[in-house]
Amino acid sequence: MIPKPAPLAALLLVAAVGGAAASVIPVANPSFETLPAGGLPFTCGAGCSYSVNDPVPGWTGFGSFGQFQPGPAFGNFTYFNTVPNGVTVAYSNGGGLTQTVGVLAQAGVTYTLQVDVGYRKDATDPSLPELVVGSNTITNVIPNPPQFSGDWITDTITYTATALDAGAPISIVLGANAVQGDWDNVRLSDNLAAVPEPVGFLLFGTGIVTLGLLRRRPRSL
Repeated sequence: MIPKPAPLAALLLVAAVGGAAASVIPVANPSFETLPAGGLPFTCGAGCSYSVNDPVPGWTGFGSFGQFQPGPAFGNFTYFNTVPNGVTVAYSNGGGLTQTVGVLAQAGVTYTLQVDVGYRKDATDPSLPELVVGSNTITNVIPNPPQFSGDWITDTITYTATALDAGAPISIVLGANAVQGDWDNVRLSDNLAAVPEPVGFLLFGTGIVTLGLLRRRPRSL
């Protein structure tokens, strides 16, 4: 007996819904690899350099802030074991960085901010990434952070905009209350792509039609 054709339709259905994913919201200089015009003027050992209050491209600084190449890529593991993305991170000593992205909030849409937070081997890192939607500031305090480990943890913050947030600006704030905060690999997304795209609906319809036609064909022994 010829095998039933249902698997073909099932594959089409999978193709129809398999493309759903988060929609990326562009963040300027998200991994801080774009340096200020003068580069990083201060040295801190082999393969290690940093800036102090020089403009961080794409970001607005406040208090004490800068960019930092701690050196893991060059064999210098004094401060961190790795760098999550590239060779440069951002830091702040009692200040921070902020960026307002180019989209406005939509009611019912969930926004997700992810920031890699570093924990230096030689200093506490009380950093506090924040997602700001209109008048709402959302944080996610990491419990039991691995202080003095030289490791990085991804801090994830989510917020679903309300009707009152519609049309409000969306900002990222990377702040540190005391000794130092270190950040890298900033990502922002929303769930708008969770709705199947038109091509998904087309494939879905094709699968249904194909299944119907094949079921109406007479079986062969």
